[in-house]
Amino acid sequence: MHSKNLRAYLDSTAGIAALLPQAERLIELRCIYSELVPQQLLRSSSIVNYKRQTIVIFAENNAIAAKLKLLSPGLVNDFSKRGVEVTGIRLEVQPRREPQQALTPKQAKLSAAGAESLQALAKRLPESRLKQALTEMVGRKKN
Repeated sequence: MHSKNLRAYLDSTAGIAALLPQAERLIELRCIYSELVPQQLLRSSSIVNYKRQTIVIFAENNAIAAKLKLLSPGLVNDFSKRGVEVTGIRLEVQPRREPQQALTPKQAKLSAAGAESLQALAKRLPESRLKQALTEMVGRKKN
């Protein structure tokens, strides 16, 4: 689909057409924001809304939010110099949701002395699940 066709489609659809100016405004604000904020803060924060002359920024954690709060008066001035009507910046902490990584089970290491102690304990115990578990644990150590 060509960009003209896409633009015509987006403009013709009543629901999307109403959202398009706000989306374009957010893209513009994010471009300006990327020029104003240090790279470390930019990676951990994002402009998420612009409403009633207030920019809403999500920060990954409290430390990033605190740094941005210190910068916010200067950011208001810088946005104003670039033609954006901004009277305030609201910061919210919103951790990023990253896909959960598969955790590898932690393997405990059993020393030779520990294995001997467990084997001696297992020999003294009556038949039970505990004795069976200790015997299996010592057996894995030997392998």
